[in-house]
Amino acid sequence: MMKKVINIFLIIALFFVTTCPVINVHAKTLETLQDYKNELTKLENEKKENDRLTKENQNAIDSKRNAIIRANKTIENNEKKVEESKTLVAESEENIKIKSEELKDIINILQYSNINSDEAYLGYVFDSSTIGEMMERQAIIDQVIEYTQQQLDDLHALIKKNEQLQTKLADDNVNLNNSIASYEKQVEELEAYIEKLASIGLDKDEAIKAQKNQIKLFEEAGCKNSDNIDDCYYNKGGNSAYFSRPLTSGRVTQAWGNNGHKGIDLGGNKKGTAVYAPANGTVVHIAKKQSCGGNELFIHYSVGGKAYTTLFAHLTDIKVSVGQNVKKGQVVATVGGDSSTFYYDKCTTGAHLHYMVSYGYYLGGGSQGYKSWSKLEANSTATSVQSITNLKNQKGWTWKNRG
Repeated sequence: MMKKVINIFLIIALFFVTTCPVINVHAKTLETLQDYKNELTKLENEKKENDRLTKENQNAIDSKRNAIIRANKTIENNEKKVEESKTLVAESEENIKIKSEELKDIINILQYSNINSDEAYLGYVFDSSTIGEMMERQAIIDQVIEYTQQQLDDLHALIKKNEQLQTKLADDNVNLNNSIASYEKQVEELEAYIEKLASIGLDKDEAIKAQKNQIKLFEEAGCKNSDNIDDCYYNKGGNSAYFSRPLTSGRVTQAWGNNGHKGIDLGGNKKGTAVYAPANGTVVHIAKKQSCGGNELFIHYSVGGKAYTTLFAHLTDIKVSVGQNVKKGQVVATVGGDSSTFYYDKCTTGAHLHYMVSYGYYLGGGSQGYKSWSKLEANSTATSVQSITNLKNQKGWTWKNRG
């Protein structure tokens, strides 16, 4: 009976496992306006934490740099002390020579040199009127010898002390240099960490700005907190059948995928040449004076029923604003990237348009929205360039109309 009950429960369990849908709790997309507001709060909290970590690490860097300055100053002072000590040792050694000669002379004269000196010594001692005077003269001779010997002993002790000081200072400097090397390594690691904090796709300020712009666009379109973004915003926009070219004429100067190039470079035009919207769309973000890309423009489109994002980079002037609906063939910007922008745009060598087309809505919402720069790059493919952009992905290829 017990086996039958267990078997029944096993059958019921297997039924639920095989028939109930699997819910992926990690597959979270921004679908409603409230989701966007929650994401904005998250970004703002991340920025606060990012700023806190940056300040904390900068303080640590400053502390290490001050320690390096102090250590270098101590090393410098130690080196001065070593030189002073070496000078003192040299002077002491010279004084030892002098005192040794003086003592030798005294001993030679008074005791050990020759008969004449013996006579001089004896004459000095015994040429006394009284025993007391004789003893006094003997004491004077002994004191002179003892004093000179003591001076020699003091000089030797001074040399030994200074030699020990030099050894200690040298050891101290080795330890200080090791500390400096350690501090410099820590500073390098901290600076790399701060750089990492500041270089994750769009920086935090830019990401927050983009998120606020999106919320404003959705609210102006009439979206409520609980509304699905696809229904209240994206599905209301105009749909284009295909992309036209963004420039009236030009030449492909660098193909997509060449050396990891996630876009296509279009040259053959002067600075100020008009850049056109390739389809009906909505401006989602504008970034100014980026260190690699200069002035950048992001636009969302629905083409053939599919979502796309284009990036136009190295622009001189941007003729549209965030949230603006643009029509296919409308001038949205002008070509830039010439020498006048080299001081801030490090990724250009001359006037051209960097053009990227990716699937989905980068910096967007709804079921096709995402915020990862790496996903934007991954969603740009050779197919999206060649068949969707109306451009041939081949260096040197030219065209003479927008198509």
